Amino acid sequence: MTPDMDRDEFKLACQTLLDEAASEHPAKHQGRLAARYLLRSASGESVELMFDKGPKSPPNLWICQRYAGGLMQAGMDFQSSPAASLYQTVDGAGRPRYGRHSALRPMRQLGNADLICFRLRTLGELEHILNRLKAG
Repeated sequence: MTPDMDRDEFKLACQTLLDEAASEHPAKHQGRLAARYLLRSASGESVELMFDKGPKSPPNLWICQRYAGGLMQAGMDFQSSPAASLYQTVDGAGRPRYGRHSALRPMRQLGNADLICFRLRTLGELEHILNRLKAG
């Protein structure tokens, strides 16, 4: 984030970059909370991305761990979300709870995979991630 941007402006700038680099996912965006994307790599592979755009969430970008490669060594703030941690808690009725952002669930690559969640701090970080993913 830059000093002249508040969190909402930063998220809007991130969405603008994502809109330019990728297409909307077939599952569509999730209202005010999440934006789902497909990014085409140089090798022709489709990479799913989900961006937290909700007013209460940090500017998180979720990607499948298998595509994160060297990005985790780039000094960016990230958290691992292993598939093994899904459905480990229960709701009030005793039913297993998904355990991640609900917008991830209908996405084929992201719904039940090992994920990396990047907490974006600058537009440069997002540009770096997108460029690495595009390069394949």
